[in-house]
Amino acid sequence: MKEAEVLIVGQGLAGTLLAFELHFAGVDVCIVNNPQKSSATRVAAGMVNPLMFKRMTKSWMVDELLPVMKKRYRQLEELLGERFYFDLPIIKPLSEQETGLWHERKTDDKFASYIEEICETSPVEHVLKSHAYGIVKGSGYLKTGLFLDSAKRYFLSKQMLIEADFPANKDNFEDRVFRDIQFNRIVFCEGHYLKRHPLFDFIRLQLAKGEVLQIYAPQLSENYIINRRVFVLPIGYHRFKVGSTYEWKDLSDVPTEEGKESIVDRLKDLVNVDFKVEQHWAGVRPTVIDRRPVLGKHPQHEHIFVFNGLGTKGVMLAPYFATEMKSLLCNNQYQVITEVSSDRFL
Repeated sequence: MKEAEVLIVGQGLAGTLLAFELHFAGVDVCIVNNPQKSSATRVAAGMVNPLMFKRMTKSWMVDELLPVMKKRYRQLEELLGERFYFDLPIIKPLSEQETGLWHERKTDDKFASYIEEICETSPVEHVLKSHAYGIVKGSGYLKTGLFLDSAKRYFLSKQMLIEADFPANKDNFEDRVFRDIQFNRIVFCEGHYLKRHPLFDFIRLQLAKGEVLQIYAPQLSENYIINRRVFVLPIGYHRFKVGSTYEWKDLSDVPTEEGKESIVDRLKDLVNVDFKVEQHWAGVRPTVIDRRPVLGKHPQHEHIFVFNGLGTKGVMLAPYFATEMKSLLCNNQYQVITEVSSDRFL
């Protein structure tokens, strides 16, 4: 019988970042992941945007999140021998009303790190005419699939990963044994599968299916992410990820022709170039109804924890809240902030 202080179920973004945090802290950790289960992380574009364009406000906690995020991904790039996080500015075509808001924010010191002056002409050729264009700083993207695959190889080399399904049923939660692993604590990081978890059905998930395309567009600039009603994110070799859609009824991971047409129509309204759709993916986002992550201990089981609900901002949220989750697991007296605590749903 092997022993592990913490067993993590799920090797998406949450499970992977938490495993590294515990590993670096010297905690004996083991991950159980079913590679046959779909992962929203792999489908996601991995975009980091410090602004909320709808009201031209800063993303929640962005000043605290970004430094931790960049430091951790750079450390992991060095450890894993891969480059998977890229700084890249966002160009935002603006309406007349948005232009006025942009000017207001530009004079506010709180936005100085994220907003550049407005351009009257687009710095990206072939973007269709808009009133003006704003440039966002501090943005970028994570190659999510490459990151998860690199982490998986590392975990396997350290014998930290078991590729199997963890049977979630109420009868086996008191047993702190999985196969030949005896563990003290268990953390569920299974993304949208939390919706069907028998012990965490009190958490108010609002799942949303999203679809993303990969296009080939050799005329389009790879120096910016473009974002207006649809994002266009360069991933190299004249390829771009383009998306996304929101669907709340069909929660399968099967791409649809309707989703593809929606993205293509919005892309044609944004850029004036020929492009070829090469790939089409769909995934289900583990979004919580109040758009905040979920961290905490089960109210009746001292050894059972949850770390989930990263949603569309997961790349930015995961490193910071993985450190919070580590503190919670390693210190019985530690209290996470109310906004993210799973207790808020009780």
